[in-house]
Amino acid sequence: MHRYQQTGCSTLARMVEQHLRWMQARASSPALAQACQRLTVEWHALSATRPATLH
Repeated sequence: MHRYQQTGCSTLARMVEQHLRWMQARASSPALAQACQRLTVEWHALSATRPATLH
């Protein structure tokens, strides 16, 4: 998240979103799935406040 705040790279944003969805879908425990879901919400809030640029 901090790296995205520094760069605003849209490619990085998409990769993080995909990875969080992948981790949540394959979580070995409900706690891990909830953590991924919480991070997804935080990530969307962060990426929505920062305009993406190409790098």
